[in-house]
Amino acid sequence: MAHKVVVKGTRDGLLIVLPSEAPWNELVRVLGDQLDAAREFWSGSASQVDVGGHGLDEHQIKRLQEMLNKRYQLQLTAVFSKDSRTRTIAKQMGLTTEVEAAPEVEAAPTRNYQNNALYLRQTLRSGQSLRHEGSVVICGDVNPGGEVIATGDIVVLGTLRGVAHAGAKGDESAQITAINLRPTQLRIAGYIARSPDHGDPPLTYHPEYAWVSGGEIHIAPLRNRNLIG
Repeated sequence: MAHKVVVKGTRDGLLIVLPSEAPWNELVRVLGDQLDAAREFWSGSASQVDVGGHGLDEHQIKRLQEMLNKRYQLQLTAVFSKDSRTRTIAKQMGLTTEVEAAPEVEAAPTRNYQNNALYLRQTLRSGQSLRHEGSVVICGDVNPGGEVIATGDIVVLGTLRGVAHAGAKGDESAQITAINLRPTQLRIAGYIARSPDHGDPPLTYHPEYAWVSGGEIHIAPLRNRNLIG
């Protein structure tokens, strides 16, 4: 069974979340595979790693630090862990171990995503998960088993066959657009739409978009966007 590693773009760089229930060496391998898939995109970023409940010694943290730096030019700046000994060792190595308190968020969602858009020139493969605070533009495909979650809009300049969740913090005005919109599941805010059970319709190679109106998700050709209220 493949273990899901979450790689999330944030204002501080890259946040990597590793599940507690998976073997550590297996997680490092999966993380390497996932970073390899978008090596050029992530290169040079600061990185924070949440190791969950894993208890790591200095050697393991150094190995992780060296892998991120030498293979991907990622600077490890923080290690978050539920294990107190791991936090102590990381702090002794000069790494941050506490998540900075986030400012309070107003209840009403905002649309100020244009200054925090994420552009990815890469296909998302099965098992890969991309999460971002803002809007996401993917120049490539999202394969079945791939997942994109954004607090803003999602635009796929290719075929979307995986899962896409726009407006993930409750923004019902968020939209999902793709050259070929053939998702396993679409979500906008708290609304969900799934593909029909009888399989994918034929590829049309014209852009379509999804939006919420009247308490449900609608899909229409992008050329009709200005005609729909």
